[in-house]
Amino acid sequence: MTSLVVGGAGVIGRRLCQKLAESSVGTIATTRRLEHAPFHRGVRWRALDLATFTGWDDLLDGVSTVYHLAWSTIPSSAGLDPARDILENVVGSVRLMEAARRYPGIRIVFASSGGAVYGAPEQLPVAEHHPAKPLSAYGISKLMVEHYLEKFRRLHGLDGIALRIGNCYGAGQTELGGLGAVTLFTRAALRGEPVKLFGNGSTVRDYVHVDDVVSALLAAGRMHNVPGPVNIASGTGHSLSELIAKVEAAVGQRIIIEPIAARPFDVPASVLDIRRASERLGWAPVIDLDLGIEMLVNELRTEADVQCGSPFTSIVTSPTISTAPKATLAP
Repeated sequence: MTSLVVGGAGVIGRRLCQKLAESSVGTIATTRRLEHAPFHRGVRWRALDLATFTGWDDLLDGVSTVYHLAWSTIPSSAGLDPARDILENVVGSVRLMEAARRYPGIRIVFASSGGAVYGAPEQLPVAEHHPAKPLSAYGISKLMVEHYLEKFRRLHGLDGIALRIGNCYGAGQTELGGLGAVTLFTRAALRGEPVKLFGNGSTVRDYVHVDDVVSALLAAGRMHNVPGPVNIASGTGHSLSELIAKVEAAVGQRIIIEPIAARPFDVPASVLDIRRASERLGWAPVIDLDLGIEMLVNELRTEADVQCGSPFTSIVTSPTISTAPKATLAP
């Protein structure tokens, strides 16, 4: 049994590869640049650009489960060039499905977006039967791939499932890949740097720790012929103002906020109904936001070589930290 992680160098992919390696599952992982690939014993890495790759038939030979995590855009960059978003992500995903349908029994687990595909919610929490009316190009392209996955399931019997993931956070998120709010605020607090806050802080999101996301992916990978979509989140909403207060309490330092006008594609609130995940996957989150922030603070302090003089003070010893570019929040 071999798993293929397409997009294994991101925050979710790294944790997923680690868990697969620990369970002795044969694993192939891909990234656009091999220098970004983390080392996990037993994981074989391949350089692969989803936008241009055409060698799926050879890569899928012997693979039982594909975890499709690769995506070259975030909501802001997809909005700036939606045509590129479609060409790189949607077309590349369809090529993967075209090849996968020629391998009976293969399972595809696609990482969709629970925050972007629904658009402005008509009610909270948002269940999977809620109308999908995405406001962003990013949400539209994720939904397109979901629809293609369903098309290949109905017409060709391809065993696939889309997981609509909430606002994932955890150590390993970088400025290059697009920081989530939890990671961004925590890093800013540790570095003593300002952050840009879109809107007045009332925006509500459903934050889910990367370890919970990975456990959901693994659960979905073990199940066969279980259709989606399935929401993966905490099931609880927190405003940005509440999040800031929690991070400040965990770090013991105030966050310098630069308010910016709200963006048109950011919905006021997004909280996901996760009952279907329990019913179909036997999954539920185990890390609440307070514990997740505590875990993140500890990981980031280690990552940045932060020496803690007391629970309420921190001294950054890495010379590069204080000169890092100002981060921008992407809810």
